[in-house]
Amino acid sequence: MKHVVRKIAHWGLLFHIYVSMAGFTLALLFAVTGLTLNHQDFGWSEPRVVTSSITIDENLVSNPDQAALEKFIREKVGIRSPATDYHEDSDEIQVTFAAPGKRTVVTINRADGTGTVEKEQRGFLAKLDDLHKGADAGPVWYWTIDIAALFLVVSSLTGMVTLLALRARRRSGFLVGALGILMVIMLYVIWVPK
Repeated sequence: MKHVVRKIAHWGLLFHIYVSMAGFTLALLFAVTGLTLNHQDFGWSEPRVVTSSITIDENLVSNPDQAALEKFIREKVGIRSPATDYHEDSDEIQVTFAAPGKRTVVTINRADGTGTVEKEQRGFLAKLDDLHKGADAGPVWYWTIDIAALFLVVSSLTGMVTLLALRARRRSGFLVGALGILMVIMLYVIWVPK
């Protein structure tokens, strides 16, 4: 039986070390951006807005083809990010292009084909905050967030397996873990508005 326990502890420790190191960069990113999201009053991510004008081809405005219009705007304004919102009515067309930390809104007057371009950039920390939330970051980053979460789950579980094998630290380790769980529950029950 001791041999089986040692084997489980050995493999648990190996998984814990390597999974923790594989997810270290992502865990650090999410920890730092968790702080910056919680303290946006630092003023580090104040938006910088630049407004300009463009003229849109009359054919694109009178009979709009969404894909062709988005391509035209992207080339004319020099935008690489995808369109995340498109709205048209009888008076105007509005297309929004977004990426982490920045957003461009193009509002086109259908009567004369003029467009107002509003580019908003919120800085490096806002880009990191948007990556933390997965906002406008695309499907690959969406899956990266899920993989980071799985790394953290596996790292936590293998850490518990490793702690089980450490006879001298087992009781104190699980006591500290239980106190951590109790503290989070108390913080929620006592101080979080319901």
